[in-house]
Amino acid sequence: MLKENQGLLVIKKENKFYLSNFTGSGGYLLITSKKKYILIEGKYEKQAQEQCKEFSIIILKDKNFVQCLREICEKNDIEELIFEENEVVYSLYKEFKKLPLKLIESENLIENKRVIKRCDEIEAIKKSCDIAQKAIKDALDEFKINMSEKTLADNIERNAKKLGVEKIDFIIVVSGKRGALPHGRPTDKKIELGELVTIDFGCIYKGYHSDITRTYGIGEVNLKLKEIYSIVKEAQQLGVSMIKPEINAKEIDKAVREYIKNRGFEEYFVHGLGHGIGIEGHEKPFLNEYESNVLKAGMVLTIEPGIYIPELGGVRIEDTILVTNNGCEILTTISKEFEEIGLC
Repeated sequence: MLKENQGLLVIKKENKFYLSNFTGSGGYLLITSKKKYILIEGKYEKQAQEQCKEFSIIILKDKNFVQCLREICEKNDIEELIFEENEVVYSLYKEFKKLPLKLIESENLIENKRVIKRCDEIEAIKKSCDIAQKAIKDALDEFKINMSEKTLADNIERNAKKLGVEKIDFIIVVSGKRGALPHGRPTDKKIELGELVTIDFGCIYKGYHSDITRTYGIGEVNLKLKEIYSIVKEAQQLGVSMIKPEINAKEIDKAVREYIKNRGFEEYFVHGLGHGIGIEGHEKPFLNEYESNVLKAGMVLTIEPGIYIPELGGVRIEDTILVTNNGCEILTTISKEFEEIGLC
């Protein structure tokens, strides 16, 4: 809650969208206890009129931004300016220092508010997840052995666009030995019999992200790969089963990490267990061994353990999950049972 003499300056694109519904890449928000302003170039005026109904629109024109900011603050008796410290470049900060205002740095002020999703945000994330997993399912129906990673990835993207996504966030398709690359991008490599293929896909619907990962066998795979798959699936299910309000995310990461360690694969789980998801594909809360984040109902996050063995391959399984009052709801519902594809 802002004091009467305070103004909040918002620069980060995702935070501007969260607070005003503005989707343009430029502009600034200035929020006071009594009034809200959006400061933009003229090219964004019509867009701001349509998207930012509660905001007074200020066109910068010949005035530079800092001069305009000064005038608005004087008009509203603003004495303290709160700004996003991670978004202000040093040259702009030097200009701020010339203003007759007390500067207050804030880190993650709006991001912390974004952690608990509104009902409309949850619905958009659910729709984004539905599109992502249907796009994968439909692409797998078209899959043929010796199809390239790129072709499979292109088919997933094409399906998602047909289903109405605004934008593809990312796509990972890695097979065989390349499965040991947690963030490997699809290549012209052929997906062959006896390999695993990992698909990690996220898209954006009405400004909100999805994230899902599944790993499949291409025909019959060897016992070692099946063992790795089984361990990752059990570890992932353990993590999901622990999700509930008031648990520290670090505890979930520790339990899953210990499970994989006890099965002899500790050194091959090389990333955090998960992350929040919403307006950004990776946002608070983060689930890893370093950060303490207590889960609350309304958070949306991923659980995505993986095992990656050089010269052999890898497995990752990931769901997007909503924390509820009594536990959780899994938003990505494609089966996690081991499945062999490409046999027909």
